[in-house]
Amino acid sequence: MNDLTRRAFGRLAGLTALTTGLSLATGSFARASPRDAAQEPFTPRYLSSFEQQRYFTYPTHNGFVDARRIVLGQRETGATSLWEVDLESGQERFLARFATPADDRNPFVWWNIHSGRLVTCAENAIWLIDLAAPAPTTLYQPPAGRALSVVVNLHPAGDRVLCSHYPAPITGGPTTAVEVELASGRSRDVFSGDVFATHFQYGAHDPEWIGYSLGGSTRSWALHPEHAPRGKLIWDQAAAGVPVGTHEVWKSRTVTGCLAVAVGGDAAGLWMVHPDDRPDRLVAPGPSGANGAYNHCDLTADGHWAVVDTNGARGSARGQVGAVTLVDLTGVHPPRTLGLAGWGSAHPGHPHPAFSPDGTLVAHTDTEAATDRTRVVLFESGGDWAPHPLDSQEEAETLEVTTTGGRAEVFADPQCGAGHGLLFTPTAPDGALSWSVRVPLAGPRALRLRVKRHHSRGTYQLSVNGTDIGEPLDLYSPVTAYAEPEFAPVPLRAGRNELRLTHVGQRPESTAVPGTCALDRVGLRRLVPAPRM
Repeated sequence: MNDLTRRAFGRLAGLTALTTGLSLATGSFARASPRDAAQEPFTPRYLSSFEQQRYFTYPTHNGFVDARRIVLGQRETGATSLWEVDLESGQERFLARFATPADDRNPFVWWNIHSGRLVTCAENAIWLIDLAAPAPTTLYQPPAGRALSVVVNLHPAGDRVLCSHYPAPITGGPTTAVEVELASGRSRDVFSGDVFATHFQYGAHDPEWIGYSLGGSTRSWALHPEHAPRGKLIWDQAAAGVPVGTHEVWKSRTVTGCLAVAVGGDAAGLWMVHPDDRPDRLVAPGPSGANGAYNHCDLTADGHWAVVDTNGARGSARGQVGAVTLVDLTGVHPPRTLGLAGWGSAHPGHPHPAFSPDGTLVAHTDTEAATDRTRVVLFESGGDWAPHPLDSQEEAETLEVTTTGGRAEVFADPQCGAGHGLLFTPTAPDGALSWSVRVPLAGPRALRLRVKRHHSRGTYQLSVNGTDIGEPLDLYSPVTAYAEPEFAPVPLRAGRNELRLTHVGQRPESTAVPGTCALDRVGLRRLVPAPRM
């Protein structure tokens, strides 16, 4: 075997925090059971089963009643029902059932909640449900010959709703957008045009601005009674180098504008787009290729965190597996994969991740490929999405590494912590990547690895000073994903310690034999002894 020693380029990272993620290797999201196995902090809660055919609402909407209650939709034969679920007790309550024939353009409903009231569109009407005493009442119906969009948007004050209608059956414009008061049912037109305009949303920071979409390369538009009474294009995608823009959300309460997804090109990722003269900004670069490309997004009210779903290796068709990813819009922490999610054949079987209003929870839909059935998954932040800090951390591309039976090379990736990572490609099944760390004092540590999972990856065994640590780490994922498995306790001696990742196998699905390993960061933190009782 050939030995290769390589010092990769890049600067050393200082004492920084490393993001944390969820193990995606096995398809099971439970925490590892061996006490010394790799630990990752985000564990999903399944709020429903595939048999129940439940799903979550659209990301521009709010599907949470409060921090402890959520509303789920349930697909039935010719109908859709709504259920309130208590996240603490698991108890559920039936809210309503609406006819949604299979031959409808959209045979399902979306819903939006504010201050204990829910609005939805079903049976070509806007319905209002008081969650204190659920009994659907008709709030608005369009003129004869017109059909409503299933997308409805509540005003930040919770006292009115936006909806839009089109010639029936819906195939295009002209479009009329209507604002309806919840208390009185009075309505007024806020937009009328020959175009096919969709996804009308109030700006959470300044609801005088109403965003809407036209699609294509001129997707993002906005209305304002003074500054843009007839609507105006607010995102010059051509100037930004964005071939496809999509799925805006106007939920930030700290800035007037929307978070939008850019797909393809050199400027893919999350953009903050403003309706005034402020420049649009790429706030979070994303994958430029199809595998792992961002699709839908949501953001917290303070504008700090975003959550996105990503396409699978072959886009967003039924059976594709994408990722649900947490993105720090301040740029301090690199993206973290919360979990994997299946794509269904059509709405509502898309992941559509969204935050709770307080920003502490993320819910999304997951679809079973074989049956197209859906379930709802929940992730909890524990109060803060920020990762636990480390005592030390190094970028993988700065490590002095030795390879046995393989080669190591630096790769570029905007999703990596410093924009690069280290790829190990073994030439033999037992190929290994080694490096060393130094600590001033002996003792147990937690060791965290930030890895890039991919369909070409293998399974690797971590060892420290010749002793295997934990279970083998399966790095395979059908879609590009980023995880931070943590091993603890790891006994380290004072001074130099040798760490090694050795290829020990791989899944049959892996597209490379032997499977590769992509390392982004390595971090350590001291373990605090448990207090004596």
